[in-house]
Amino acid sequence: MDTGEEEAAAAVARWGDMDADCLVEIFRRLPLDDVAAAAPLVCRSWRAAARDASLWRALDLRGGGGAAARFMPWSPLAAAFAARYGVRRFTFAGYLRLCVARAAGRAAELALPPLLGAPDLDLVSLRCTELRRVALPALSAADDARLPGLVARWRRLEHLELEHRPASFPATAARVGAGCPGFSSLKMAGAIRDVDAAAMAASLPRLKRLCLDGCYLPRHELLAVIHGCLELESLSAKHCVGFDEGDEEVAREAAMIGRLEVGGSRLVDKFDQRDVDGLDDDTSSYVDVM
Repeated sequence: MDTGEEEAAAAVARWGDMDADCLVEIFRRLPLDDVAAAAPLVCRSWRAAARDASLWRALDLRGGGGAAARFMPWSPLAAAFAARYGVRRFTFAGYLRLCVARAAGRAAELALPPLLGAPDLDLVSLRCTELRRVALPALSAADDARLPGLVARWRRLEHLELEHRPASFPATAARVGAGCPGFSSLKMAGAIRDVDAAAMAASLPRLKRLCLDGCYLPRHELLAVIHGCLELESLSAKHCVGFDEGDEEVAREAAMIGRLEVGGSRLVDKFDQRDVDGLDDDTSSYVDVM
């Protein structure tokens, strides 16, 4: 063994001799994918530290802007599992099972990517009952219909983020309001219907923080939420369509809310004139319903 190899081996030995608690704190700063795919292969003590359940309490599986690409067969993560563990068919479902097993029922935060399978939702609903913060992608019609029953198992839920307003939102809000006493924060995108606004007011009157940025949010529905959720401390409805950011009644009725953000919202979404140059019709505006 030459000098370089000896120094490398000695360095690994020093890291391997570190106290387990110190290793866990170091691993806490690593991306989750590295804790899963790389750390366990260094030595026995690293493998044991990488299994510490506290490292798996916050499971953000979205992957930024390339959420779906993160788990594709050609992704760097798939390549790492193939090279280091001989995994021939890497799937998100398998990775999710690994994360859930490592968390050992202690996961407190979970953010899921798009293209979920029904078994994936069943898994986290049954095995991650201590969740406090959950972010869900747009769901299929079948999973949308099951959402109220799924969230009912997360009795410690405090924050829910919905990438697209589910058709089952009224029933989901009712289950959350009845079964999650600590629930205080909601973030949702999509078209807010009158039944959705009514559900927030009736089922979630103790909301502290509400984010509806980019929604189709008619003025009537916004006022219904303001009148029904009297404990709101923060309401963000920026860049919405359905009410004007300078609406005086909205500002007056929301005066008791500590932080109100409605910048960029407008009653209708106007065409950029550059987009309609050359058109003969008299189309001047439209409402963007998401």
